[in-house]
Amino acid sequence: MPRKTSSPADEDLLAAARAQGAVVSATQLERWRSAVLLPRNVTRSLGRGRGSTSIAPDGALELVVWLAEHARPGRRPHDLAVHAFGDGFAVPETTVRAAWRAAVQRVVLPGERDAPRPAGDADDRADWAWSVAERATADAASVVLPRRMRRIDKRITAAGVSWAPPDLAQFDRGPASTEPVTAKDFATFAVAGVLAGVSELSGPAMAPHVRALLPAGAVSPIASWLEYPEEPGTDPAEINDGAGTSLLPAGDVREDLLRTIDAATPEQLRAAWRAAADMREWALAQCAAVEAELDSGDLGDATVAWMMSSALGLPRLLIRDVLRDRRPSLSTRVSTAVMLLSLGAGMDRLRELVPDGQFELLPQILPPFLHGLAGVPLPASPA
Repeated sequence: MPRKTSSPADEDLLAAARAQGAVVSATQLERWRSAVLLPRNVTRSLGRGRGSTSIAPDGALELVVWLAEHARPGRRPHDLAVHAFGDGFAVPETTVRAAWRAAVQRVVLPGERDAPRPAGDADDRADWAWSVAERATADAASVVLPRRMRRIDKRITAAGVSWAPPDLAQFDRGPASTEPVTAKDFATFAVAGVLAGVSELSGPAMAPHVRALLPAGAVSPIASWLEYPEEPGTDPAEINDGAGTSLLPAGDVREDLLRTIDAATPEQLRAAWRAAADMREWALAQCAAVEAELDSGDLGDATVAWMMSSALGLPRLLIRDVLRDRRPSLSTRVSTAVMLLSLGAGMDRLRELVPDGQFELLPQILPPFLHGLAGVPLPASPA
């Protein structure tokens, strides 16, 4: 069957794209529209019985030029969608959300499909989660921390710096258990937490795994708070409003991630995408800066920041994630963006559930690339 003739709107769009150096054809326009990467032309009435005409929607030309440069055989439409959207182009929003959701839905653990997920009973679900987690982490890494982090920690210790300064040590009551957490333990707990949610994510259960990220001899006020909740309801697993909203997700965390994606605004999705790139740059810069100070023997702000990331927990975990991702790809960037979007949504929930929390401390606790997603106010401009 002969291909239908291109519309005048498409001919104008192709001509404009070629004028900008883009090699593109009418067939490619059709292919991108079939994949819902490119919005369809907008039909407008000419009025007074004169019929109608169609024009390319706003942003279509810029998107066509971008696709002409980046689309190539073997590249998935979803990957193109998140990349183009993250770069600010007018990809249809439904396609963008579908691509983000696909990043979550692709996470299927070994053995998960072989064991039917129990319905209803929380204890049965927890048993199932741990069983799947054990199989999924059978080949877990032999160490919790990447080599670069361990090397930096040892160099700081060798420089005679204490990981337990008195002003921090006073807030750490010490571990409740001396049982070491292995790399397999760490991975298994993480997977079980994803599958079962809040039932397996109590503070005392999380604390040993927070301590597993620490250098030898380091104190952690965060781990101590998790291990010894000072008041009823301060355990993260217990923070809720009694009406169905809780800080930590109930059940499969992936389902909560999908809800978070659906609820996010386009601006939040784009901010999370940028934050994922900024996180990598920030983590590598942190490592390089402290290594430079150690090389010079003049320990300063970078070493202090490294040690504070250990005390605070989350920054150190994020540095670990970056260093473990040796071959970053578009897919891993989407996964990181989903995780950061979820962290931002969690901060919003925390503000609702604990309105009198000390949120003024967030600028010191959270890395700068998380400030926008976590609602940290920008510093006031000088008068």
